[in-house]
Amino acid sequence: MRKDYIVKLAAATAVALMFVISGCRVRSEMEAADFVFDGWKMMDEQNYRAAIENFAEGALLDPEFTDAWNGLGWAYGRLGIADSSILNFTEGVNLEDPTYQGTEVLAGRSFPYLALGEYNNCITDAKRALVRSPGWVFSRDPSFTYEHLTLNIATAFFGLGHFDSSLVWVQRLDHAFHVDVATLPGRSQLAIKLEALIDEF
Repeated sequence: MRKDYIVKLAAATAVALMFVISGCRVRSEMEAADFVFDGWKMMDEQNYRAAIENFAEGALLDPEFTDAWNGLGWAYGRLGIADSSILNFTEGVNLEDPTYQGTEVLAGRSFPYLALGEYNNCITDAKRALVRSPGWVFSRDPSFTYEHLTLNIATAFFGLGHFDSSLVWVQRLDHAFHVDVATLPGRSQLAIKLEALIDEF
């Protein structure tokens, strides 16, 4: 009789623990989402330091929450801290998220790579993002689109001295633009065009 009681008590305890663990997991996920939501609100208000604090809390509570790393990457990017931006975007990329958030960390990471002159990495990320979403638009700021990724690639190729490839990507943004990049005047015109597109976008 006592043995049956102990077995039942152990079973009941195990079930109770399962509910507690499950409840904690759901609670953590909800809290992470709340912090990330608040982080994007702070981004809208251009309060990037506060945004970083919220995104960091979200990432701490749920390290597999891609949008927390996405937010951190963009927030550090807005502050011009490119190395920290790359570091946090990379945490998101490493999750291999197949959703749209996985595309956004790839797209986002191309910007600080370009800023630091890591041109090959910039090209790789921007191309991967465009393969996943050819008409990409940043869900949190629709002013950032596939056109910016295209421009990133064109600028990075120019930085590598691959002027013919740079021209090909520029022509995706302006089909009527033609120069002879085999000549110094043509390369100069291409550089001027890139600067004009950067100002435009």
